[in-house]
Amino acid sequence: MKRASSLFYRLALFVPCHRKPSRCFHLHQKPIPICARCLGILCGIACFPVLFFFSPIPIWIAFLLQIPMLVDGFTQLYRWRTSNNPLRFATGLISGIGLSIFIVSGTHILFLIGTQGGISFCSLLS
Repeated sequence: MKRASSLFYRLALFVPCHRKPSRCFHLHQKPIPICARCLGILCGIACFPVLFFFSPIPIWIAFLLQIPMLVDGFTQLYRWRTSNNPLRFATGLISGIGLSIFIVSGTHILFLIGTQGGISFCSLLS
């Protein structure tokens, strides 16, 4: 278990995050090395393979899913209210799912260009 937590810690250091202990979840009285919002975003992005099984999701939904995090972040920035870690995680998760939709939609668009435009998908990657 110690090796797994050490690996998680080293991988988390690659994520550009402020790592403020007050905005991180705590495990065994130690802060996780990534803030709640960034953790939510990563969890949302991790679900992008599941979205490939759905028909292409309209890209406007991806834009809509960014709004909760923006509202939470800006209202906290301007000190109109105080956010908490579960809310930060939830809005980050919603945003991450929206980013996953961007990834899947972009892949569908590239695939359509490759199959209908006479350009092979592999030539777009090189």
